[in-house]
Amino acid sequence: MGASQLLGLDLVLSVLTAAAWSAAAWFVLETSRRPTAAPVSGTRLALPSLVAALVLTASKVAAVASLAAAGWLFASERAVVGLPLLVLPALAGGIAGFRCLAQRGIPDVQAGTYLRLPAPVLVLWAAVGASASLLVPVVLGFDPHPAAIAAFLALAGCGALMCWILFGPAGARRRSRAATAVGVLMLGTVLGAAGLGWLGSRSAEGVMIAAVGHHGGPIAGGGASGSTAADPGLRPVTELTGDLPQDAPVRHYELTARQQTFTSAGGKTVEAWTFGSLPGPALEAELGDIIEVVLANRDVAAGVTLHWHGYDVPNAMDGVAGGTQDTLRPGQAMTYRFEARQTGTYWYHTHQMSAEGVRKGLYGTLVVRDPGVSRAATDLVVAGHSLASLTLLGSSDGVQVHEARAGTDARLRLVNTDSLPQRYQLLGTGYSVAAVDGAELPAGVGVPAAEASGTILRLPAGGRMDLTFTVPDHPVTLRTEGSSSAAVVLVPDADGATPPAAYGEAPTPATADFRSGTELDLLTASGQASGRQEVPAGGTGWNRTAIMVLDRQLRFVDGVPRYAYTVNGAAFPQIEPLVVQEGDTVKLTVVNRTSEPHPMHPHGHHVQVLARNGQPPGMPLVLDTFDVLPGEVWEVLLTANNPGIWVDHCHNLDHAAEGMMMHLQYRGYSSPFTHGGPAGNRAE
Repeated sequence: MGASQLLGLDLVLSVLTAAAWSAAAWFVLETSRRPTAAPVSGTRLALPSLVAALVLTASKVAAVASLAAAGWLFASERAVVGLPLLVLPALAGGIAGFRCLAQRGIPDVQAGTYLRLPAPVLVLWAAVGASASLLVPVVLGFDPHPAAIAAFLALAGCGALMCWILFGPAGARRRSRAATAVGVLMLGTVLGAAGLGWLGSRSAEGVMIAAVGHHGGPIAGGGASGSTAADPGLRPVTELTGDLPQDAPVRHYELTARQQTFTSAGGKTVEAWTFGSLPGPALEAELGDIIEVVLANRDVAAGVTLHWHGYDVPNAMDGVAGGTQDTLRPGQAMTYRFEARQTGTYWYHTHQMSAEGVRKGLYGTLVVRDPGVSRAATDLVVAGHSLASLTLLGSSDGVQVHEARAGTDARLRLVNTDSLPQRYQLLGTGYSVAAVDGAELPAGVGVPAAEASGTILRLPAGGRMDLTFTVPDHPVTLRTEGSSSAAVVLVPDADGATPPAAYGEAPTPATADFRSGTELDLLTASGQASGRQEVPAGGTGWNRTAIMVLDRQLRFVDGVPRYAYTVNGAAFPQIEPLVVQEGDTVKLTVVNRTSEPHPMHPHGHHVQVLARNGQPPGMPLVLDTFDVLPGEVWEVLLTANNPGIWVDHCHNLDHAAEGMMMHLQYRGYSSPFTHGGPAGNRAE
């Protein structure tokens, strides 16, 4: 059983154990209240409920032990805090419960009272402990602060004390006063903890990102509520514009964000935010060019920026609202300039309220080519996107036909602009996965024609994949799982073996089967990677390590209580940043304890995959978006070679908006921009 299944089993067992102990406490309490000779139907259920509670407790212990064997990061707080809360009261309650059932209570001379109440109280304590153990992963999470543990244990203790007060041997008046006092204490603890959580979630509102000095720690007077003026030695991120060659060709583009009514090829109409089209204008450049993009906001009230996904631009050009710039409000404009130093397939999108902005259409593609490498005769960029009821491949929700000469080279550049994974099939030809996230794989990962119909290409949110093949003398079809109507079809042109007239105006695209196919796993494929080898090819030599545990807990996000997406038990902006020195090489261990995939995207950097679940990849693999599936543990290597203050977040942008975003922060740099504030900056 894998870690994901064990986490699910642990949750089920936790719920059942808490329910079983609660039922056992009720039945034992009812039994103890009756004279020995009095027949009570409920007492027949006391023994089986007690046995069931103990069996479930043992099963819960076994599940946590199995989780710990799968990886301590899956089980840490469950084992250290949750099990003692469960096991110790369960042992006491089990023994006392069996004794109570054996003796059936001794009635007191006064009607309605009885002497043997400690036994049911101990069983009630077991129910409180089981319930508290259930809440440990949801409330505390990974690596909780000692104060949080103390407050949680205090609440559990108050719950146990309340059981003693309500069901122990005491007078009614005394019992009422004590119960009121404990209730007030519990309420005060809950409100105090909630208040601190609320204040923490609002701590970034209208203030600057914490500055980190050259020698470590936050700068006095800076940080979450201060000013970067406290240390004039800090360099603002606005100065990190890169060294641009003076004589390089300039690729100039102008983008205007606007509200637009979009009508698809299939006749569907949706309200969108666009850069003039869906997707936005295709940007192209060659290695060494200066890319210059003027962004203007016509009427998008939420604001807009430009982030270059996967492109390691200088920090000032990263386009993160509240991090590297203020959002552009209607009527405002900004120019982005950077050198094209990476070849490959990339994309751009807004990073102001990006969960909404990207979904509504503020995205486009960027392709940078090496002028020394010959271009494929057919080179198509296909950006997959879901908008309301539409599923688009490129700009269409219907069949797109492209002519291609048989026998020539073709390249399809797939881009996932959604927040969820996309699945594709390329039918009618064998092909090779030539590049992933812009990094070429010279040896490629081949898929023979005979296996193409059974091979599914899974593209994580934000990810890209380039497919190359030789155009055959018959149609080739690209399908996506998200639509039965959208397809890209390549047909041989008149110089090929079959004229397009043979297929009619709109050839019937091949039908894909996404239910029985097998996903291509690049981590188990063999090949050779090249291009941006930013990290040691051997996967050794790191001087730093860090852990990111991806989970869900009850947290405040921007002052609103949510079942948030968290990193190391905290939600943005309370997640501790990963602080690095320029030149550091950091081994990141990323653990997914949720039931959903998390495509993690560190801005301004790529990572080399060292291992997934302890197994190294079959080839060196460099990614800018790595998809951590439920129960998986990824180890990746990140080289700190692009200074500034960056964000690292889940590229399911809804997850990022609900807390799963943190900072990758270089020592010695500061940002003058604020989260929220007068500019209304909201990166996600």
